[in-house]
Amino acid sequence: MTQILSNVKDVDYERMKDFLLESFFSHICEEKLLNQNELNKIHKCSIAIKAFDLVSIAMSYLAINNYRQGARYYQTISLLNDAKYLANSSESLLAQKINVFSSGLIEYYEKNIEVALNLIKASLYIKINTENKFDDAILKYRHKIESEFKQKIITSSTPSFIPNEIKDDALLALLQVGRTIAVETNIDSLLTIIAQQIQQALSADRCTVFLLDDEHNELWSKVALGLEMQEIRFAANKGLAGHVAMTGETINIKNAYESEYFNKDIDLQTGYTTRNILCMPIRNLSHQIVGVFQVLNKLDGDFTQKDEDLLIAIGSSAGIALENANLFNKQKKLIEEQRMLFSSFIDTLSASIDARDKITSGHSKRVTQYAELICDKCHLSDNEKEIIKNASLLHDIGKIGIKDSVLQKEGKLTPEEYEHIKEHVRFTYNILGKVFISKNFKDVAKIAASHHERYDGTGYHKGLKGDEIPLGGRILAICDVFDAITSKRHYRDKMEIKDALQIMIDGKNKHFDESIVNAFMKISCGDILKVISGLDIFDSEEDENLLRQFNLDELYAILNNESIANSKTNFIEIFNKYYHYAQKS
Repeated sequence: MTQILSNVKDVDYERMKDFLLESFFSHICEEKLLNQNELNKIHKCSIAIKAFDLVSIAMSYLAINNYRQGARYYQTISLLNDAKYLANSSESLLAQKINVFSSGLIEYYEKNIEVALNLIKASLYIKINTENKFDDAILKYRHKIESEFKQKIITSSTPSFIPNEIKDDALLALLQVGRTIAVETNIDSLLTIIAQQIQQALSADRCTVFLLDDEHNELWSKVALGLEMQEIRFAANKGLAGHVAMTGETINIKNAYESEYFNKDIDLQTGYTTRNILCMPIRNLSHQIVGVFQVLNKLDGDFTQKDEDLLIAIGSSAGIALENANLFNKQKKLIEEQRMLFSSFIDTLSASIDARDKITSGHSKRVTQYAELICDKCHLSDNEKEIIKNASLLHDIGKIGIKDSVLQKEGKLTPEEYEHIKEHVRFTYNILGKVFISKNFKDVAKIAASHHERYDGTGYHKGLKGDEIPLGGRILAICDVFDAITSKRHYRDKMEIKDALQIMIDGKNKHFDESIVNAFMKISCGDILKVISGLDIFDSEEDENLLRQFNLDELYAILNNESIANSKTNFIEIFNKYYHYAQKS
């Protein structure tokens, strides 16, 4: 990781991203195969720097390339699913948009026109900063498909085109549903996909998938094709869907308004007119009812026995998929609750450390904020950031074993007192090393206990050198020193920013890892000042805009060049106003 940080600058991340985006446009507009060697190189480099958004984008492109060069459909879908996981886990809307579009492209190559158009349409709903440019390119491709096949694109208000071969081949429709929903774990996406596939397979105007909420005894859905996305909820025993959920019957109604079970309120609520209905329970592996399919308005007459049989077959796959997604979401929710509990526990421990000395109150929080800013500049993964964040909050927990008379002493420490206070890192390691929450927490202990190690090997408590020091420890070393010298202490005021930055520069490859100092110096003055001053917002938007125009590197250059400083007087004055804000308050 050190080698990567030393050799890969911020611009390299942007360069790789730009190459991938240009390749994307080139493929859409000119249908060119991407440069496989360059793509493989970027894929590997993205993995190396843990830029998982770029890994996802590269994998989506590789899927397209591989397919067009002879890869099997299921191999391609597997690669796209892996890319989808990385896009979602990295929370990159750009990667998600490209992945959804790429999936649509593969379905188009497979001649699954309806699925392709659905996916391409879905990619347009994912909003990103450059959405106009992307949407224009995607719309061109959508129009190309429409022109080539002379079919009407699926919209939220018009019936879908269903190829005759799908209408006439129930097995093909069933396989299409099965392979589409098999890998989906997001419950909302799964509901949408199932509804779309049933709508297509049964040649219906609309399908809604209701889930049974046992806790509230309600049926609910976020899917109602032909409407804008909205959640519908009603009592589990109300209406036709409620009757099916309670009795387990399959009901095929040729005239909805003549049925005693039909709930006319939903039509009144949505403005939709229901003509005929096929309603069927969804069962899980234990044969328990978990929801209801409600298919509305057959396009070419009434729903038939063949439609019922096909819906039963689809229901088996859908029920299992919905149950799996539900279990996955419950597990995800449980993990999130545990994570929040753990985070609260960490915050409490951190606050208890700072509470021992009012003048250093907030030190752990500020060190953590600086560390997060550096992690972002180094493009570390979310998992690495989480580990370093926890280590930052707990890096001084060992001070619980330091005497108050030493910890709060206002004057210079004696040699004996200094040796005593150095023991806090060993105490930190011993305390955190006994906590077992996960494998990652072992790294938290190592990182937290290494924040006083020096890059040249002259630090403590183990005298580690260079790469022997964990990456997180090298990051914390910078954050700990910078906060110490830019904060008021018992025996001195905060150091002027020019002198503080000089210490960081002079410490390269001595106290600090040079590559991390370089990353630190790329942080904007606005972000740094928010941490130093403790402000959530600046006094004015003009101040914030000005401060964000400069990073610490540029501030350092201005402060050390009188001619530049004279031309940037307003910037320096505003910087100093906020830099000394916390000291005055």
